[in-house]
Amino acid sequence: MGEEKQVYDLVIVGAGPAGLTAGVYASRFGLKTLVLEAETPGGRAAGVSIYENFPGFPEGITGKELIEKMERQVSRFGAETKLFEEAIDLDFRGEPKKVTTSKASYLSFAPIIATGTQRRKLRVPGETEFLGRGVSYCRVCDGPSLKA
Repeated sequence: MGEEKQVYDLVIVGAGPAGLTAGVYASRFGLKTLVLEAETPGGRAAGVSIYENFPGFPEGITGKELIEKMERQVSRFGAETKLFEEAIDLDFRGEPKKVTTSKASYLSFAPIIATGTQRRKLRVPGETEFLGRGVSYCRVCDGPSLKA
């Protein structure tokens, strides 16, 4: 595993909506920012068929489109993004802090952990097959679209 010599003001673990938002704010204010993502950006938000409750998009926006816009904005302000680099160790002792991924180690004065959450599954027949077609985990997000 390679060792990075560069020190970042901020290393953000996770490129979902929270991580990308942190990246926009930090890089816009001139902080040397690195966003790390174990998979592809967006997390569960990228798979949402349509957001109708997200401010600024009166006609709605798909999760994929929203995340693409957020990625462009993060890049525009100069944050560096590394995909397919899973954080496997965090060492918060001393200064700077150390974030180790599957590929390298990065030093940061202020790491942010924005890794999202996992849904709690019911483990009932049909749950997986009907996800998004009657089975929902967010009544605020999906409730209006399921009205009879």
